[in-house]
Amino acid sequence: MLSNVSVPLLALVDTAILGHLADSRYLAAVAMGSSLLVMVMWSFSFLRMGSTALIARYYNQPIEVSGILQSALLLAVIIGGVLMLLAPWLIEFMVHLVGAAPDITPLASEYLNIRFYFAPVTLLNYVVLGYFIGKGLTHINLVLLVSTNLLNGLLNYVFVYKLNWFSAGVAWGTNFAELFQLCLGLFFIKEAIIQKQAWPSMRQRFKQFMNLNTQLFIRTFLLLFAFAFFMAQGAQHSAALLSANAILINLLMFMSNALDGFAVASESMVGQSLADKKTKRLKPIILASGLWSLITAIIFTIILAVAHDSIFSLLTNQADVLALLNVLAIWLIFLPMAGFASYWLDGIYIGLANAKQMKNSLVFAVILIFLPLSYVFSFWEFHGLWLAMYGFLISRAFWLMCKLPEIVHNFAN
Repeated sequence: MLSNVSVPLLALVDTAILGHLADSRYLAAVAMGSSLLVMVMWSFSFLRMGSTALIARYYNQPIEVSGILQSALLLAVIIGGVLMLLAPWLIEFMVHLVGAAPDITPLASEYLNIRFYFAPVTLLNYVVLGYFIGKGLTHINLVLLVSTNLLNGLLNYVFVYKLNWFSAGVAWGTNFAELFQLCLGLFFIKEAIIQKQAWPSMRQRFKQFMNLNTQLFIRTFLLLFAFAFFMAQGAQHSAALLSANAILINLLMFMSNALDGFAVASESMVGQSLADKKTKRLKPIILASGLWSLITAIIFTIILAVAHDSIFSLLTNQADVLALLNVLAIWLIFLPMAGFASYWLDGIYIGLANAKQMKNSLVFAVILIFLPLSYVFSFWEFHGLWLAMYGFLISRAFWLMCKLPEIVHNFAN
């Protein structure tokens, strides 16, 4: 949980830094740019989830683990290099697709251009984090992410307030912090990377890795499409609404990453239980992680109900953005309850290496629930958009929950 919380905490620090500038364009530009970047980069989060699933399954076989790690690192370098080459055309297409206000678009494009320089670094970090989760070494992830985020916050403060680089400063600060994280992570796993005996295993595991990750890629693309669509609708309304939605989404990411702590633990524990052929552990792990996810979601809901005004004030002092946040506060308060089950169940399914049902849940949630709701309730403006987001979160969990008993029963037998 501590490792995961540090990731969205970084985005909240960035939001607070830009949210206290006199000009709201910089916050809106980074909100739009970062959501588009996440849509591209996190489409390849199978590098993290796939690494975790397979490494957990072979966690007690060092040669196999090294082969999986080497396969994932190689794929991350290839994909990252392609993204760097395609960046100019990709950025132009994405910005045009969103259709944001003319005064925001150039700043968002600048932010994206800078961030894409380090695309391979971002993807390699996914693999490194997935390795430690699969091995159950989450304390190393805590060291990596906390140190990286502290550095990022410091760099962004210097670049924005001291050098007046504004939204570009946030991009460069994040780039340098991610490079630091990668160097530190590779230092911890250098022996597994250079394991020559794993090269035959790497060729064998590469195919298995790709089969699993094709399903995860489709699943993650649909997930990010929903969030990008959500942000794009706000961008077409006004810079203030885009900024307000960005703050709420960042808070959602903070809470979901905290709740994901139980999901990440489940990924490792479920996968290792299957590796040890101790399937009787599955039901207790599922029940315990689900119960604690629910308890944590209730605690977050209570905190938000009591302290949302103070949280908003910490993140921005722009009057128009604060006014919209107060209107939308009711949607924020119950977000943990709406979303916790989908995060928890994702972790269970990754541990089971069942990417097919994860993909199917997103097809169901996006195509049959989210998009129809956003259209039907478009007359309700931003409230209708948030209603569609709630439907999206709840329907994902509904699909996964319906399929889970049969899948667990098959493993147990």
